Amino acid sequence: MKEKAKTIKDYMIPLSDYPHVNDNTTLHEAVNIIHRMSKEKGYRWLVVMNDNNNIAGFLTLRNIFEAISKLAPRAGGLLGIFSTVSRPDFFFLEGIQLIKDTPIKKCIKPMVQVSVHENDSPGKVAEIILSHRITITPVVNSQNEVVGVVRPIDLIPFIKKLFDNAPPK
Repeated sequence: MKEKAKTIKDYMIPLSDYPHVNDNTTLHEAVNIIHRMSKEKGYRWLVVMNDNNNIAGFLTLRNIFEAISKLAPRAGGLLGIFSTVSRPDFFFLEGIQLIKDTPIKKCIKPMVQVSVHENDSPGKVAEIILSHRITITPVVNSQNEVVGVVRPIDLIPFIKKLFDNAPPK
């Protein structure tokens, strides 16, 4: 009996299982969530939703470092922030608080307006990841609602099966 072809739905992470936050969440709150989720499930990004419950973008570790770098002059510069020397002065502490309180909507890159349908083939998402140079792709259902995300690592079982089923030389 022939096995049913798998779809993106078979490889995606349901949105309910992936950490997602509102775009007004502070950078401090987001870092705490990413820290916890990286330890619990290995997730290193957050899905960022707007007030209409649509994906506004993704918060990556690169976004966090870029935000800190951009806001660092207020906290005594990037080297001052990452220094191990204690800096109790008022301007430093005020600068760090500014960074911590920054809403993540100011830190994320605009969302690339691409998605895949949950019934699409895994090959389609691989093409999108390559052509748009993205690392996480929204998955939508027939009502065009986001139901999950798929990352390149989620496609490893698909690629392994593809290689395993290739005819021998």
